[in-house]
Amino acid sequence: MIDMHSHILPAVDDGVSNLKDALAMLRLAVKDGVMEQILTPHIHQARYERNNVERLGRKFREFRDIVEDQGIPIDLHLAGEVRIGPEVRELVENDQIPWLGEWNGHKTFLLELPSNSVPVGSDNLVRWLRNAGTLPIIVHPERNPVFQKFPEKLTPFLQMDCPLQITAGSLLGRFGRPAQKLAVQLLKEDRVTAIASDAHNLKYRPPNLGKGVKAAAKHIGRERAATLVTSSVFDLLMGDRHRMVC
Repeated sequence: MIDMHSHILPAVDDGVSNLKDALAMLRLAVKDGVMEQILTPHIHQARYERNNVERLGRKFREFRDIVEDQGIPIDLHLAGEVRIGPEVRELVENDQIPWLGEWNGHKTFLLELPSNSVPVGSDNLVRWLRNAGTLPIIVHPERNPVFQKFPEKLTPFLQMDCPLQITAGSLLGRFGRPAQKLAVQLLKEDRVTAIASDAHNLKYRPPNLGKGVKAAAKHIGRERAATLVTSSVFDLLMGDRHRMVC
């Protein structure tokens, strides 16, 4: 499996805080069946002002070397989870986003909305991003109470061909019944492009992609569920895997 969203790069955001736990997280991911792990630290200038392409790239290379020395059989890549806001335009224009990859010539990245709201003008910013030749992937929309209450508010993003990534934990009920209900609804409506762990720590939000896929399979079948965490995700979103930044 390929896990395209996680916070396992240690000591850079609200994810894993130390190297020991980060290595333990990767070992759990491998045991769960993950062969490729995308590390996606938060890009949120108001909260993590030090998280820029240069610093995260350096941290990633140091971590990847340690993982290789430890003999953990997993391929690592670096991307980022970008919080929506007016500063995103400047980041894109200055090429200061750790891109996930490319799809049909469009640079892709994970775009996060606030946990409890959909800011006014979000669709306009996404429209600008699409016109700028990028493809934002909307992450964990099922956990947003606005989308839970008004699923139709996702329509503008879907009409702009933005892929949706849901969280394995949502399918397992870890984020409450409303998140689980919307995640299942999006699966059944064939709106979901990928399932990811969004793993943050060992205790409350561990690597659980395999369990999430099994939960998804109950609603859409094993074959379809498997496509949401395998190379087909890369085929759809990134095309040539070698275009990845790291």
